[in-house]
Amino acid sequence: MAMNSSQDAADIILHSGHILSNPDVGEVMPHGMTIIKDHAFIEVNVPWDPGIRANKVIDCTNCLIMPGMVNCHTHCGMGLLRGLADDMPLDTWLHRFIFPVENQWVKPEFVYLGCLVSMAEMVLNGITTCADGYYFMESAARAAITIGMRAVVAQGILDVPTPDVQDPARCLDRAMEFLERCTRHELIRPALFCHSPYLCSPATLTAAAETAKNHSLLLFCHVAETEDEVRSIRARYNASPVAHLLNLGILGQNFVAVHCTHVDPAEMDMIAETQTKVVHCPESNMKLASGAAPIVQMLHRDICVGLGTDSAASNNDLDMMAEMRTAALLAKLVASDPAALDAPTVVRMATIQGARVLGMSDMVGSLEPGKRADVAVIDMTGMHLTPLYDTISHLVYCGRGSDVRDVIIDGQLVVRNREIQTVDQEEIKGRARETSREIKAGL
Repeated sequence: MAMNSSQDAADIILHSGHILSNPDVGEVMPHGMTIIKDHAFIEVNVPWDPGIRANKVIDCTNCLIMPGMVNCHTHCGMGLLRGLADDMPLDTWLHRFIFPVENQWVKPEFVYLGCLVSMAEMVLNGITTCADGYYFMESAARAAITIGMRAVVAQGILDVPTPDVQDPARCLDRAMEFLERCTRHELIRPALFCHSPYLCSPATLTAAAETAKNHSLLLFCHVAETEDEVRSIRARYNASPVAHLLNLGILGQNFVAVHCTHVDPAEMDMIAETQTKVVHCPESNMKLASGAAPIVQMLHRDICVGLGTDSAASNNDLDMMAEMRTAALLAKLVASDPAALDAPTVVRMATIQGARVLGMSDMVGSLEPGKRADVAVIDMTGMHLTPLYDTISHLVYCGRGSDVRDVIIDGQLVVRNREIQTVDQEEIKGRARETSREIKAGL
């Protein structure tokens, strides 16, 4: 729907600068004007008309306007555990530190505060959508609404005692309880998260998959993250993790396999043939020495791959700019090929491909009339961005989350001039520091 000066005022007009509207094309264009009204784009990159009225007009001179980034995997409640236990293998990290601390401390308000910390960081870094999996996920939904962030909130399912399900036999009952209680809101989509094939039995996995199918939900799962996991699953089921999930009938369009660090060509074919989605978390995989996922080979098979930061406890930041750079550099190193995983491909993974992984590409991931208005405005004037020859290349190899100036989510201005408009950042930081002191005193 076009607008003119005689119509009701637009909500927001962005003008000037440059724009990356369609990451699939990857072309950065001079920007005239983009009009947002009623949560959506009305016009994208039309000639600037100062006569059109708007409640807020934002000058984007020397900036890049791009789709808000999509973080396809994180555990936001773990924002309060950042730096708690570093420099150790995944199994040690989980069982000696993370699980015991979670069992003692994780309650609904802990998750709410941890999510405020993580989501505030993400929106400041231009991430407008996240896929979050943890416990007490009603609290995660509440935090996303408070921040104004779009979120897929996935209730965790494990066959071991967890903070919100002490009796593992009730893990699926808890999932149903979550689906009944989860806030219905335009920013929120519920989902389910089976932790892994080694912490979820075949019966639990198949029941969760059936529940997800019956409710038209995504089902997430850590898959083939470490060599130890691969050995464990082979010993138990005489199959690799991917083949095990295929044998159970779980792979498919609504299944999201996170990590896939240790998969061979036959397993990648299984993923491709079932149209299973994959999330690549390079920084977390590197930090935990889990390995390097064969992302280039997956992309050659037309597997839909998005990017994820994982949690602030295993990354330790939630910066998709950094994640893009790491993904590109790691792929080049592994392949001994400087052309492997080029900058435009990585930007697609962080935007429109991430939206496809989450089943939201009809809403977000590109800037098009009718889509929801999720936008990141990047200040391109930093010394580390000077001089500027290729904007896409600079995003990946020079960009930082701190270059994000403004963020719009669902047509609402959530970040303006590096300040969150929806919450008190200092108050959140103060509460987080107080909680961390209490946790540390109890270690």
